[in-house]
Amino acid sequence: MYTGIQPSWRLNADAPMDLNFAVYVACSFDLIPDTPPFSREQMWSAYCHETRDVREQEALVGQWLQWWNDLVVDRARMASDHEGGWSKHFAPNGRFDGLEEPLRTRCEEVFRSFSDWWGHTAGGQQGVNYWVSLLDFHSIVYLVENEIAAPVRPFELTVDFVYTGLANVVDVHPTYAMMSVHQPTLSVYNKEWWLAKVRELA
Repeated sequence: MYTGIQPSWRLNADAPMDLNFAVYVACSFDLIPDTPPFSREQMWSAYCHETRDVREQEALVGQWLQWWNDLVVDRARMASDHEGGWSKHFAPNGRFDGLEEPLRTRCEEVFRSFSDWWGHTAGGQQGVNYWVSLLDFHSIVYLVENEIAAPVRPFELTVDFVYTGLANVVDVHPTYAMMSVHQPTLSVYNKEWWLAKVRELA
């Protein structure tokens, strides 16, 4: 996690395990929708499985999208309420009893593969956090303060990063957004979005 704090603002930038696991599941079973805000470019998983049952695949696609939406709602609420912890729709122990079949079994099936990749020294968490560390938010705020010739108004912003799966920055609400690091020019290096966001909040 990257936390930037100044007297008048706070940025919380994170690579949450729950959202990244959901993306991993979607890549493993080819569930990422071909519609905004998702992107099927650069899909990757260390666990690849071809689902041959058409009915199961259709069920998985619908269940995964609902699960993703539930996770995002939880993340947005926790950001607004300044809460930590896990989404109620994610199980860090690898048991997903709250999910319907067949998604529950598929999540449990790939959890070990995800955990090995996510926690590896050169794995997913380190990779996402590397890109997050390149974010120079101080300079963005400084540019806006120069524009308005005054300090920015107090604000707090939370941004969650996933390793792939999203085409552009997703503004969930004014103080919470998500983005993918696999397209850094559209996320970490998207200076115009960062400037616009600071202008909006400050």
